[in-house]
Amino acid sequence: MVKIINNACHQSLLDFVLETAANRESWHYKFPMDTAFHNKHPKMDIVADGIMKDEFLAGIASSILVQIWELNDRKQFIPEIFYCGISIKDKHRRDNIHVDDENRTDTIKIMGILNYDWNPETMGGGFMHGGVVHKLRSTDFCIFDPRTPHAADEILCDDKRFALDFSVKKT
Repeated sequence: MVKIINNACHQSLLDFVLETAANRESWHYKFPMDTAFHNKHPKMDIVADGIMKDEFLAGIASSILVQIWELNDRKQFIPEIFYCGISIKDKHRRDNIHVDDENRTDTIKIMGILNYDWNPETMGGGFMHGGVVHKLRSTDFCIFDPRTPHAADEILCDDKRFALDFSVKKT
């Protein structure tokens, strides 16, 4: 099941994260694993295995996460970040349906789109979870079980869709 938290934070925080991340040199092409390079997408690790890779962005991401936690009545998760990253996708790369944290039962994922002008009706790029597509707008974040198959829905434009995602401890 997916829970959507609407208007989870102020857009200016997401704008700042996107602008800062876009200018970083720490992007990589590791995912999806076990696939040809042309099927991979750019990703930036902010926190990996609980270790900060970018302290500045980790601080801002933590403040976003706490706001989501508060709006969710401090339920479902503890805002302790195991993983936080940003991915970039566009229409030239179809996303792979996958599961995350397959061997962990203590995590939950949270994901939101950073682009202030992203329109899921005309641009696509919704969040597909368990076969259901959820159309997210910037400032909306979804909370979901990472062990249920999920992916970004088809993106219909050349614009780059930036998404911020977290793996956190579930309650």
